[in-house]
Amino acid sequence: MAVHHMAVSPEIAEIPRLNQWVEEVLTAEGLDPRPILNATLAIEEAVVNVINHAFDGVPPPHQVALSLAVAAGRLRVELSDNGRAFDPASAAPPDLASPLEEREVGGLGLHLIRTMMDTVEYRREAGENRLVLEKSLS
Repeated sequence: MAVHHMAVSPEIAEIPRLNQWVEEVLTAEGLDPRPILNATLAIEEAVVNVINHAFDGVPPPHQVALSLAVAAGRLRVELSDNGRAFDPASAAPPDLASPLEEREVGGLGLHLIRTMMDTVEYRREAGENRLVLEKSLS
């Protein structure tokens, strides 16, 4: 099993480079377009959340790293950053039943991640956030 690694500067301008890398790696691993799209969307949302929220009040240097692995019919993504602790499981699911104008802003990105991936796990380890996303490819 090959594990692919990428460091991402904590800037929104990095997202196109990140998306291209994810697509290239997963295409080379033989994944079909649909799981590549789902993974790319989930990873982008997770990284954008880190960039926009994790580093408020945290002095530099800010670090974001990603690893991808495909083995035994599963995709495993691990995102790590040295920002503020945040467990996505602590966030309430968004209100999808109310009209848009009555909903609170935010929360849809985590909903998208949970929808696109089979497993979403978080842990705080050695001063870093570690978000693990997994998806069955069968």
